[in-house]
Amino acid sequence: MEAKQLANAIGALSFLASSAVLAASVVSIIILKLLGEQRLSRWGGAVSEWLFGGRGLARKLAVAATLLILVYGMALVGASAASREWALSPGEEKYFCEIDCHLAYSVAGVQKVRAIGAGSTRKLAAGTFFIVNVRTRFDERTISSHRGDSPLAPSPRDVTLVDSQGEKYFVSPDAQRALDTLPGARQTPLTTPLRPGESYITSLVFDIPPGVNGLKLLVASPTNPGWIGHVLIGDEGSVLHKKVYLRLNS
Repeated sequence: MEAKQLANAIGALSFLASSAVLAASVVSIIILKLLGEQRLSRWGGAVSEWLFGGRGLARKLAVAATLLILVYGMALVGASAASREWALSPGEEKYFCEIDCHLAYSVAGVQKVRAIGAGSTRKLAAGTFFIVNVRTRFDERTISSHRGDSPLAPSPRDVTLVDSQGEKYFVSPDAQRALDTLPGARQTPLTTPLRPGESYITSLVFDIPPGVNGLKLLVASPTNPGWIGHVLIGDEGSVLHKKVYLRLNS
């Protein structure tokens, strides 16, 4: 990462931290005004007496930790239950938030073929090859005026096709290699850096069995390590959270 990008990232994180502290202070003041300092003081004293008074501190801390986990779990499941599944129309964009900007993904076109390549590199589909052209766009309207024109390397993405029964289909490695080695092919990986306002198209190959219908594209942003996304409130990869799909235009 360039020095300017690093400075912007640090600035963004500092702003978020300051905003969180300010919000916590405002909430604390409101609670003090609503409940009164004396009442809160009595409650705080009762909690302190229960926690530190007498024996069994370890057990009390375990109880407190369990309650905290339960509350977080309820918030996690509640946020997922409130989410909605979307299937965006062809050309509509699905946004991902980077550190200081947004990247937009859309389906730019779909081709269906039975074979890819020629000669020794020719690959035949078990069903039908779907060549999905995915557009990545750096939305220049989502950056601050101080960011500048430095390039951004997108975070890794997981791209799959999902049918009407929820079955997932992944990129076919052999067919993808055959496509990438075609004469004149100029493949642009999804992690290629781009500047504000720029876009590019990445062609991905899926081998879809006969009889499959209702296909839609899922572009996801995995976390590292992966389990974090499953327990992050509001994350698309969290437990029971609904997904935002991109419809195919073919």
